Amino acid sequence: MELAWWHWLVLGMVLVGLEMTVPTFFLIWFGLGALLVGVAMLVAAPSFALQLVLWAVSSMAMMGIWLKWFKNPNRTSAGQAKEGVIGITGLMTRPITDTGNGEILFQRPVLGADRWPVVADAPIEAGVKAKVVDVFGQTLKVEKI
Repeated sequence: MELAWWHWLVLGMVLVGLEMTVPTFFLIWFGLGALLVGVAMLVAAPSFALQLVLWAVSSMAMMGIWLKWFKNPNRTSAGQAKEGVIGITGLMTRPITDTGNGEILFQRPVLGADRWPVVADAPIEAGVKAKVVDVFGQTLKVEKI
């Protein structure tokens, strides 16, 4: 089976177009690989086997480059600005005891809310100022000032 250069270009455009309907962001690499093979067919006339190898290698290389250098590898803290929260002080509105979590109130919203559940290494009473030292998902770790 022989494919013409325009077959590869059409396949590439179809795959890139399908990427707009699929939210997984992987078809684009196969589409760009097909477009690359179509351009290579204009320059030279490689065999069908070489076309398939060029398509597979270029698609996988582009996907590998994307995954290695451009995609965010730290998915556990995606969307959180942990470094922007550490050191902010607030007022304890509910005490932290040995058996339960407390609550802190900030003057301005922090990560979208002005009240947050908190934990600490030692008990902290209500009405005392505390500062954030770490973020554990939806809970802040604080220490008494």
